[in-house]
Amino acid sequence: MCIRGARHDLQARTPGGTDYPMQFHKPDKFAIKARGRGATTGMSGNFFDRFQAEAGDVLTSIFAHSCDCIKLLTLDGELEYVSDSARDALGLTRADDAIGRDWPGMWSEDQQGALRGAIARSASGQNTRFEGTTGEGAKTRHWEVAMSPVRGAGGNITHLLAVSTETTAHIETARLERERREQAEREISYAATVARELRHRLKNQLAVVGAVTKLLSRHTSDARELAAKLDDKLLALARRDRIVALHREQILRAGEAVEQVLADSGAGERIAIAEFPLARLSDESVQQLALLLGELQTNSLKYGALGQENGRVDLDGERDGNVLTLRWRETCEGPVTPVQIGSGGFQLIRRLGAVGGAKPIIDWRERGIEVVFHVRVFD
Repeated sequence: MCIRGARHDLQARTPGGTDYPMQFHKPDKFAIKARGRGATTGMSGNFFDRFQAEAGDVLTSIFAHSCDCIKLLTLDGELEYVSDSARDALGLTRADDAIGRDWPGMWSEDQQGALRGAIARSASGQNTRFEGTTGEGAKTRHWEVAMSPVRGAGGNITHLLAVSTETTAHIETARLERERREQAEREISYAATVARELRHRLKNQLAVVGAVTKLLSRHTSDARELAAKLDDKLLALARRDRIVALHREQILRAGEAVEQVLADSGAGERIAIAEFPLARLSDESVQQLALLLGELQTNSLKYGALGQENGRVDLDGERDGNVLTLRWRETCEGPVTPVQIGSGGFQLIRRLGAVGGAKPIIDWRERGIEVVFHVRVFD
């Protein structure tokens, strides 16, 4: 390291206790070009003594107050000097505790090879960079290290200067921004899916009304009674559809949400609900649950157990971490032949019934369909 026009000796202690001078050189004569006349004036003596003392104070102040971690290394990577910031980053109480230690060895094993490679390139005369981390978990810190060779008076490389700049805040900001962007993309995709599936449900609504009317007519003696029952069921269907509203002020527990969806359905009393595990559902999960259960009921009324007088459906759920898995199992009056239900319904189940790596399962058994799907838990 060289400061123009000054000589300053910075002492760094070696492991053996010997003071090693780091020298900053000045010429024998300090030449100053006189303004406007092209003349040159030689200055020496007391001026150089003052300049040397001031330069030393400035250099010491820079090292002491720099936020960057400044280190002087041997060509093999041993520490010969550390600044105050570097001492603190290394978790040491005294700078002397770092002198003579192998610097790459103070990093995790998986990073040591890359750091030693950077040191070797700097020792051969290159300016190099290294990116690494220290600490674990919430205490992880990210660093960008710039290394450059330090040459002596004869031009030979004698040491390496390593300056480590912490980039944790920058990386954390970038991570949060990336997560916000990904969340926004998920919400946009979800909104588009809900819009598509609501259109699909509207097309199915008349089919549901027809199936409910047919079911009620089997147990109704006259038109007046049928009209009253049908009115009740249609109001129930309307109440259920309100659950799909895009904004809710209330966070429901999973069991309450399932009961509310099915209680407001046109044939919910024929669905046996097992006790659900304790779990709260967000607005998005309640919307997802209402759409999925509504689709399954629609299909069952049109093609499956709920469209038969003695058919039944069993619904249970279990929780694994932040995922609630629901199982819809139909039992028809007799053996059934698998049918290809409209692609829109299966697409809804496959799209909305997945959470992370948990995918929905659609399985045709001898006496009815079984569907396993998943929603995310809020807490």
